Amino acid sequence: MNATKKFGNLIRPAVVIGILLAAFFLTAGTAAADPSLAGPTGLFLSPSPAVCKPGKFSGGLYLQNYSIQRAASTNERSLIVNGLYGISRVVEVGFSKSLDSMQSSFDPGLSLNLKYLFPDSKALKVAAGLVIETDNNSYSSAYLVAGQEIAYFGMGVNFGGHRAYPMNKSHYGGYDFSEMAPNNFFFIAGANFDLKVANLTVEYNSDAFSFGFRVPTVDGYSVNLAYISDSDYDLVHRNVYGDSYKRQKVTLGVTGTF
Repeated sequence: MNATKKFGNLIRPAVVIGILLAAFFLTAGTAAADPSLAGPTGLFLSPSPAVCKPGKFSGGLYLQNYSIQRAASTNERSLIVNGLYGISRVVEVGFSKSLDSMQSSFDPGLSLNLKYLFPDSKALKVAAGLVIETDNNSYSSAYLVAGQEIAYFGMGVNFGGHRAYPMNKSHYGGYDFSEMAPNNFFFIAGANFDLKVANLTVEYNSDAFSFGFRVPTVDGYSVNLAYISDSDYDLVHRNVYGDSYKRQKVTLGVTGTF
C-alpha cells in the first residue's frame, strides 16, 4: 500500500508537467469563459486566468450521478448550478450551489466567488480569486493562477470550515484523513486544446485528474462531458454513506454565455 502511494506521488507531478508541455507543443485554442464545477471560469475542476466578458452572464448546469446500496440499491444525482457575471474586463463575480437528490443534511451551502485578472498581465496572465463558502462546515479557498487560457498552473490555500465534521469539503486539493480536514495547500494545472469541433481539456487539482470535452453548439452554448478520476472525497463520502457509495466518474454539463 505504501509503495503504491509513493508511486502515485511520483507519477502525479510527471503527468502535470506533461499537461503543460503538451499545451505548448500542440495546437491549442482559446478556452471559453465557462463556469467550472466550483463556479469560477476555467475547466471542469480548476479556475483558469480567464474572466467572464464584461456585461455578460455565464451560467452552467452539471450533473454528477452516484449510487448507494442500502435496503435496496438507489441511484442518486447531484446537480450543480452556477453563474458568473463580468463586472469589468478584469473582475468577475459568481455563485455555485450543489443540489442533491437525497436532500442530505451534508449538502454544502451556497458558494460565492470572485476573480480578479491583474490588468498588466500580457504574455503571462495572472489572476487571483476567492471561493467563499456560506455554510460553517465547508472550507473556503484562495488561489493564484498564471498562464493563458490554453495552459495554466497555480496554487492556493483552503481556510475556515469545521475540522472533523462529516463532509467538510473544499473545492480544491485533497483531504487529510489524519486531520479530518481538507489539505491546507493545493496546486492546480490545466490545458485546453482546440480540436475544431470541440475543445479537449486536461487538468489536475491536487486531488483528481479530469479529461473532458467542451462541444460548442449555437450562440455561445456548449455541451460538456468529462471523466473525473477517483478522489479523496470519494472516500469521504464512503465514510458518511457507507462502503457501497459509488460515484459515476463521467460528468455531463451545459454552459452558456449571454
